Amino acid sequence: MKKNKKFLVLGIGNAQVDLLHHLHQYYDMDIHALSNSKSGRGGSFVKKFEEIDITDKDAVLAYAKQNKIDYIYSTGSDVAMPTVSWVAEQLGLRTFIDSETAFICNNKHLFREKLKNSYGSVPFEVLNGNLKVKNIKFPAVVKPVDSQGQRGITVVDSIHDLEAAYKKAVSHSRKREALIEEKIDGPEVSVHTYLKDGKIIFFLPSDRISWDGFDGGIIHKHILPASISDKTRKNLLKLVSTILESLTIQNGPVYFQIRIKNDDPFLVEVTPRLDGCHMWRQIHKSTGINLLDITIKHLLGLPFEISTNFDVKRSTLEFFCQPPCKPFRKQKISENSCYHELFYREGDIVRPMNEQMEKCGFQILLDE
Repeated sequence: MKKNKKFLVLGIGNAQVDLLHHLHQYYDMDIHALSNSKSGRGGSFVKKFEEIDITDKDAVLAYAKQNKIDYIYSTGSDVAMPTVSWVAEQLGLRTFIDSETAFICNNKHLFREKLKNSYGSVPFEVLNGNLKVKNIKFPAVVKPVDSQGQRGITVVDSIHDLEAAYKKAVSHSRKREALIEEKIDGPEVSVHTYLKDGKIIFFLPSDRISWDGFDGGIIHKHILPASISDKTRKNLLKLVSTILESLTIQNGPVYFQIRIKNDDPFLVEVTPRLDGCHMWRQIHKSTGINLLDITIKHLLGLPFEISTNFDVKRSTLEFFCQPPCKPFRKQKISENSCYHELFYREGDIVRPMNEQMEKCGFQILLDE
């Protein structure tokens, strides 16, 4: 690769640290980064940083033009993807998805509307200030149309709970909008997929275990392989294939959150990027397949391969979580941990993100 290529990453927080570190360690490029805060852990891997709101597409485009950026990307951030795709389109750079698709996936109203007749769709309605609900049964879920990381989500048991839930949701929405969805009871799974030229070349479900007592599915553990039936696996592939076709996604990583009810899958979320839970590390430990490096190679136009015949060793990615705005207490690492990472030092104040139970680090346990 020609030297002095410039790679722009949107964000320097925990979700982008893996990308920034991998680029710094394995690729001979100048790494640039933008964020609305300079406090993220990823800043140490960056050659040039500026404090710019990554949702301000014009400001990001101006920076990319001025600095002659060759590649732009982000991981683990829904809000970054519309900017990534739009700026890449304006500059004629390689991008996995078009900006319209990125925008739809970042807006729960648009994405629900787009997919409302698709297999596995969940009934929903836009919720406005008059709090009128026509066809949604309770219990239900109220959420912002454009947040990420389980922010602003509330489970409501009756119409009497709507006002507080609506106010909470719109307070976390840049558009000040909320919607209400039918609550699907049943286990939750994540599905990692990877596409090349319209073909699914990687498909891997995993169990997704949330903390008890919190609305919105605050993640505690990811477990590989998923404990699902052959019928459920077949239905998951049908849902994933249908959604990808409807969204005209042809390349790159796509991450799904799905609820299972009587072997039938119901789509919770879909996002055209790597997940924000560092699961590429767990997948690498379990299968030998490095989705992060494959994503980078694909974006750079370098050759890559994904084996279609791979074993999945049992593994667990467990998050260390603590309440926000309190001093971080160092966690005990298991003797069976094959990898661990802490986001804070002892005594650091835990930053509020979902404002309920915050990720403070994680460990990966591998059954040999």
